[in-house]
Amino acid sequence: MRREGNSHTGTIDEPTPAAPPRAARAEAARGNSWLGYFSSDRFAPMARPSYRIELWTVVFFSMTLAVVDNAFISVFVKQTFTPIAPPRLLTFIVALVGSASELANILSFMWASMSTGVRKVPFVNGLQLAVIVLVAGLALTPETPAGLIYLAIVVISARICWSGIILLRPTVWRANYTRDRASIVGRFSSIQQFIVAGMGLGLCLMLDFNRELFRFAAPIAAGMGLVALLITRQLRVRRERSLLREERDPAFARRIGRPWQGPGIVWRVLRQDRRFAQFMICMFVLGFGNLMLPAILVTVLRDQFHFGYFASVLIAAGIPYFLMPLAVPMWARLLDRSHVVHFRSIHSWAFVLATVFFLAAVALHSPPLLVLGSVGLAIAYAGGSIAWNLGHVDFSPPMETSQYMATHITLNGVRGLVAPLVSAVMYEQLLAWEFTRPQAASVVLGISLALSIAGGAGFIWLRHTMQKDFKQMRRTA
Repeated sequence: MRREGNSHTGTIDEPTPAAPPRAARAEAARGNSWLGYFSSDRFAPMARPSYRIELWTVVFFSMTLAVVDNAFISVFVKQTFTPIAPPRLLTFIVALVGSASELANILSFMWASMSTGVRKVPFVNGLQLAVIVLVAGLALTPETPAGLIYLAIVVISARICWSGIILLRPTVWRANYTRDRASIVGRFSSIQQFIVAGMGLGLCLMLDFNRELFRFAAPIAAGMGLVALLITRQLRVRRERSLLREERDPAFARRIGRPWQGPGIVWRVLRQDRRFAQFMICMFVLGFGNLMLPAILVTVLRDQFHFGYFASVLIAAGIPYFLMPLAVPMWARLLDRSHVVHFRSIHSWAFVLATVFFLAAVALHSPPLLVLGSVGLAIAYAGGSIAWNLGHVDFSPPMETSQYMATHITLNGVRGLVAPLVSAVMYEQLLAWEFTRPQAASVVLGISLALSIAGGAGFIWLRHTMQKDFKQMRRTA
C-alpha cells in the first residue's frame, strides 16, 4: 500500500484495493485515446487548473530543455568536435555533458536553502529565465577547443538551474495534487520526453544537413522557454501561506541549513532514517552502473558504428524517449499502489536488460541489438522518471520532503560526477593498453552491467527485510 511520510513502517507489497465498479466505469468513459490520457478530466476538480498550467509549461519548456538534453548535447559534442579537440579532452567533455543533469544535482542544497520561506512560483520563474538565457548563449559557441570548454560550462550551468526547478516541483505537486500524484507526474514525464526526443531528432536532421543551423535553433528553443515562463506565472500553490509560515519558522530553517551545510544535512537524514539510507545505497550502486552507460554508448556509436548526428541520437535518446510514454502508465499504476522499494525491486531489472543488449551489440557489432537496448532503456526510463520525482515521499515526513529530495539528488549528483568519468577514463586506459575499441567498450559495459545487477539485487533484499519488519510489528502490536 502506498503511503506518505515514513511509510517504511507499513507493508510494501500489499496492493491498494481495486476501485469500485462505478469509478472504474467512469474512468473508462473518459476515453482511452492518446489525447484522453492527458486530459485533466481524469483528476479531482481542485487539481485540474494546476494540471493544465503545468502541462502547457512542460510542452513549451521541454523545447528549451531539448537543446541541453544529456543525450543530444553529448552526441552534438562528439560529432562536432571530433576533428577539432584533442581525443582525451573530447572524451572527458562528452562524459561530462552527458551526465550534466546528474552532476548539477550536487548543488541541490543550495536551492533548498535559497528557496526556503519564499514563494515557489516566482523562484521557479527566475530559474526558468536563467535556463533560457544560457540556452540562447549556446548559439555563440565557437568550433575550437576553447569553444568546447565554453559549451560545457554553459550546458552544466543550465542544468544546475534546471536542478533547482526539479527540487521545487515535488513541493508544489504535494500541495496541489493530493491524489493520483504518480499518474500526473507520469503524464508530465511522458510529454517532456516525447518533445525532447522529437526536438533532438529534428535538430540532428538539421545538423546532418548543415551544422551551422544550430546557431539559429538555440535562440528559437530559448524563445519557447519564454512562453513557458509566462504560462508558469499563472500557477498557484495551494495553502502556500501556511507552507511559507512553517518554512520561516527558525526551527525549520535550522533543519534546512545553509548551502555549505549540505553534506551535514545529508548525513543527518541518512543517520536518522536507516531504511532510507539503505535505499540510497541501493540507488547509488544501480545508478552508478546506469550512469557509466551513456558516455560509452555515445563514443561507441561514433567510433565503432560510425553513426552521424541523427542515427546516434535515435539510438541514445530518440527510441527511448518516444517509447517511454507507452510504459509510463504501467509503472505509474505500480508506484501508485506500492512502496517505492517494491517498485524499484521490479523496475531495476529493466536497466539490467538494456545493458545486456548494449553489451551484446558492441561485442557482436550488431546494430539491431542496439535498437533492442534502446527499447529496454525506454522501459527503464519510463519508470525511473516517475520514481525519481516521487520515491523519497514514501520515506519523508511531510515537513522534510525537500531535505529528503535534496539528499536523494545530491547523492545522484555525486555518482553523476564520478561514474561517467570512470567510464571515460577506463575506456581511454584500455585503448592505451592496446585493447581494440569494441573490446574496451565491452569491458566498460560489463562493469556497468555488474553494478546494475548488484543494485537490483539490493532492492530485492531491502524489500524482503522491510516486509519482515512489518510482519514482526503486526505480531507484537
